[in-house]
Amino acid sequence: MKDNTPKLTKGSPPKAIFSMMVPMVIGLIVIIGNGLVDAYFIGQLGYAQLAAVSYAFPVWFILGGIVMGLGVGTASLASRAIGAGNQGVVREIATHAMILSIVVGLFVIAIGLSTIDVVFGFLGANAETMPYVREYMEVYYWGGIVMAVPMIGNSVMRASGDAKTPSILMATMAITNAVLDPILIFGWFGLPALGVKGAALASVLSNVLFLIASVLILVYRDNLIQFANHSLNSVIESWKKILHVGLPAIASNLIAPLSMALVTALISSYGQEAVAAYGLAGRLEALIVVIIMSLGGAMSPYVGQNFGAKRFDRLEDGFKFAARFTLGYSIFCIIFMYLLAEPLIGLFTSDPEVIRIAKIQLLICPWGYGFLSLAGITNGSFNALGKPMPAMIISISRTLIVYVPMAYLFSALIGIQGVFIAQVAANILAGCVGVVWYKSIFKQLSNEAEFA
Repeated sequence: MKDNTPKLTKGSPPKAIFSMMVPMVIGLIVIIGNGLVDAYFIGQLGYAQLAAVSYAFPVWFILGGIVMGLGVGTASLASRAIGAGNQGVVREIATHAMILSIVVGLFVIAIGLSTIDVVFGFLGANAETMPYVREYMEVYYWGGIVMAVPMIGNSVMRASGDAKTPSILMATMAITNAVLDPILIFGWFGLPALGVKGAALASVLSNVLFLIASVLILVYRDNLIQFANHSLNSVIESWKKILHVGLPAIASNLIAPLSMALVTALISSYGQEAVAAYGLAGRLEALIVVIIMSLGGAMSPYVGQNFGAKRFDRLEDGFKFAARFTLGYSIFCIIFMYLLAEPLIGLFTSDPEVIRIAKIQLLICPWGYGFLSLAGITNGSFNALGKPMPAMIISISRTLIVYVPMAYLFSALIGIQGVFIAQVAANILAGCVGVVWYKSIFKQLSNEAEFA
């Protein structure tokens, strides 16, 4: 007889969390590695081109933040419905979320293409780098809609406990991008050399493949997308529920790239080499923190399913495991960067100023990774519990209220290293506040369930 118990509500909590986390790690490593491949090939064109793509980094986070926010809202509803055993609701939420992602994708393209000069001029792009910024973003923005739909689909798959398929899809997309990069950038096999525009086109084409594969799986394998028997009222009601969690999540996600944009503008005052270093070091940081990023992502469906099933014992055990794992891995990150920061940077550039600044960043920032992970774990848990406001408040406090003002202050006092010290301080605050707040809400919810 088939066991219909939701996947993440049975077995040991560490095993359930790892079952979601490991495929996400693999998928994210490939994607982040692809970003490093981008940096490697673009770096061969010159530091101005590398700086141009680095300017695009905050905007990439804005696009991703919007899509991931919608995914958080979708996954929160879907995981709780799965935990409660209501498959019909899951199917309705998934379908309506995909429609919403198309609308949002079209909006992003329209806004993005009309504001390139204004946005990147604010970020500090000068006459040397702005032409490359335009070349890149005029193509890259068209990937907005083809990125939105499959990312929402991935959120639905993860909410159901399937982390393997989304990771395979993301890895396939990233590998395709990496293969297309040199072909389109340098003009291999008789094609014209497109430079940074080729890097953007490679991203868009790989996202198209991602889109097609995701939709086929959701429609034909999982039977989660059905376009019949949906009234306008039902679509709007689903959108309201998704946005109840999704809008605060989007706000939280957008605060990070906004703060990154302000910090990028600050760093540009140290020269275009500093911007190139900041973008390169950011990509390397993303590669090393992928484990704790994936842990935060895995906690969301785990918490959602177990909360839907009223398994508060598993919620407590899962959180304790995640916190212990974070502590151990953050210590590893500090040691790893101390030993290998400079050799890693040297693989991508020989510019001495870029190497110097990137090394400063990679030696200071790891001291805050563990606390950043705690904030990610608690924020993912808040959203899964249907309580998005604490996550939004913590995100805003960490980035816009603490990090950015402190970065400008410390930069004025001690130079560019002050920017990175400010980041560590902000992460420590966010992690500590997140843990205290989560414990308070968990106690409240468990007491309500006990006396219900």
